[in-house]
Amino acid sequence: MSREYFIEKEHHAFALDASIPPVLSVQAPCTITFETGDVSYIRLYNGETMEEIGSETFNMVTGPVFVEGTEAGDVLRLEILDITVNTAWAIWFPGAGVLGDKITDLQIKKIPIEGDWALINDNLKVPVEPMIGCVGVAPVEDRSSTMEPAYPWGGNMDLRELTKGAVLYLPVQVPGALLSMGDLHAAQGAGEATDVALESAGEVTVKLSIEKDMNLKYPRVRTAGKTICVGISDSLEEAAQIAYDQAYDLLVGEFGLTPFDAYAYSCARVGIHFGGPASAIVLAEVPDIAD
Repeated sequence: MSREYFIEKEHHAFALDASIPPVLSVQAPCTITFETGDVSYIRLYNGETMEEIGSETFNMVTGPVFVEGTEAGDVLRLEILDITVNTAWAIWFPGAGVLGDKITDLQIKKIPIEGDWALINDNLKVPVEPMIGCVGVAPVEDRSSTMEPAYPWGGNMDLRELTKGAVLYLPVQVPGALLSMGDLHAAQGAGEATDVALESAGEVTVKLSIEKDMNLKYPRVRTAGKTICVGISDSLEEAAQIAYDQAYDLLVGEFGLTPFDAYAYSCARVGIHFGGPASAIVLAEVPDIAD
């Protein structure tokens, strides 16, 4: 029988770290709702500076959650059942992202959400498309930042594909996995080239289960009609190679194609685009093969 859990935003951390005591221990399969906060943006809005807040405590995540029975080499399967967000924030950081050279002082604006729309101004609104910015498990050594870089075990990946209906697979590094997530976005352009989305707080509900024989080294996302293989590295060239290697392994190992047919299918149908700016992140999209 699937169990249900709720974690309040007060149970948070500022890193992925196996030494952080878990706020909850669960048995899979189960359903967990993570409440997330936006205290850093409120502090900016109230006049504090990034230096006062500290980059190491800026991108907090809710958790971690100890998943009983998981070992290194297992995979967490997270089916995103729902994401709800409330008021959003638009923050313009000097020097950050592709438009950071347009200003010299930080600017921040509270963006109301009404129904399915985020109201940038009285005459301009955009669809609310909630997504998870940061999600990951604890590493074997040290601690992993929730800002940058991203890692093979997750982190601040900023994948707009991580929305309701998607399934995320994360490779477990330590016993118990120690899952955390936060940094919700009300909407985000693909790749988050500005380094910032419409940042928000809210709730994420996921159905969690364990895969024992997946042999996954990097995150993978399953959405309608396709599988997305995620490559994460220090360079875009290497990230693309990692993503395409995974796509090839998927086509040969799980789809059952011959090596040459997997190559030909990749030539014809596998496309790439970027994940978030915390690292070099390349996504290889593998469409399902029609019967």
